[in-house]
Amino acid sequence: MRQFLFNILLLVALSVYGQKKPQAEGRGQKVDYIYLEAQRLQMAGKTDAAFELLNYCKQLDPDNAAVLYSLAPFNLALQNDSAATADMTRAVALAPDNYWYADLLAKIHFNGHRPAEAIKVLEQMNTRWSDKTELLYMLIDAYASQNMADSLLSALERLEVREGKSERITLEKVQVYVQRNDVKSMLDELGALLATDANSELPVRLLLSLLREKTDAFALLGDLYHQAGNNEKAFEYYDSCLVYKPDNPMVLNNYAYYLSLQKRDLDTAERMSRRSNELEPDNPTYLDTLAWVLYQQGRYAEAKEVMDRTVLLMKPEDLEESADVREHIEQINRKVTP
Repeated sequence: MRQFLFNILLLVALSVYGQKKPQAEGRGQKVDYIYLEAQRLQMAGKTDAAFELLNYCKQLDPDNAAVLYSLAPFNLALQNDSAATADMTRAVALAPDNYWYADLLAKIHFNGHRPAEAIKVLEQMNTRWSDKTELLYMLIDAYASQNMADSLLSALERLEVREGKSERITLEKVQVYVQRNDVKSMLDELGALLATDANSELPVRLLLSLLREKTDAFALLGDLYHQAGNNEKAFEYYDSCLVYKPDNPMVLNNYAYYLSLQKRDLDTAERMSRRSNELEPDNPTYLDTLAWVLYQQGRYAEAKEVMDRTVLLMKPEDLEESADVREHIEQINRKVTP
């Protein structure tokens, strides 16, 4: 078995040697022989002798990347970080297309508490070997450990491009947004997940755990499910919210508006919309909803009266930005203008 392993090692070593620079044939053969003997001694457990021979190889050929790579673990074991770092930095420069040389250099930097240098190597590796997804996972772990939020989000976005949306990636992104108190981005991220995976329970678990008030979680879940196109689920969460907080004006308004879009339960929609306007009078958004509910009921004159009040209360710039309100105005005016 020992001879068999040595033969394999010989083949591997010779393939690695094909990457080193050309040298005088006699000296090259000598270094090759000593290098392979060092490998044999190491496998036999004679590490001191192997280390001595590898150092001799380095004296004979300082730019032999394979020798430098083999020396690095010895120096790390001896806690000689500077030697290991110098050797692997040189090895990577000599053989930039060798994945394992770069990988070991990144690990040496991490071991030496130089995360910035390690991340730099990993980013270079990710550029060179863009097909290796494990590099992105390594970068994500590195950025997270260093609290580098922007870089972490960028790496997660790149991973998402490769692998598609998933609960794991979404959860990591949401954790960043929570730390930043960026509620909008958090909700956008959860909504995007639901758009691709309607059965995901992650938004429910997260919002119920993050928000002190269950009613707030239910309200947000209603909005998220509506945005994802699942109105039945949205209405379930709105109903749950209103059980605990029947006078939540935002939920009453949103629920009423989404019902009106479906031309469904319009009497209930009117009742909820009027209640939201009682709770927050002169709110243009809530008035617009009531106008649209009345329009869907065929009560065009009443709808125009409410819409006129809406326009009066809206700032011109807000009206300019709201395509929905402008569309409602046009539709209502069409019905009441002779």
